[in-house]
Amino acid sequence: MYAMCQKAEVAGPLDVTGLAVAAFEDMPLKQALVFVRTNQQNIEDLSWAFENSNSAEEFEQRVKELKGLPGG
Repeated sequence: MYAMCQKAEVAGPLDVTGLAVAAFEDMPLKQALVFVRTNQQNIEDLSWAFENSNSAEEFEQRVKELKGLPGG
């Protein structure tokens, strides 16, 4: 969600991501927004991996690179 919001130049992509988390996880919006803000760096990292991948396998490889896992 965050990557799509950035690509579309939506104002407040973290807020939109929080709204999506609240809806998907069926949690209160305030709790979802705290979750998103607390995990902002991870969300941004995953967004980068998504934007720079052309396949599921490539996305998985990028995530491994970010986390310093073997095969990365």
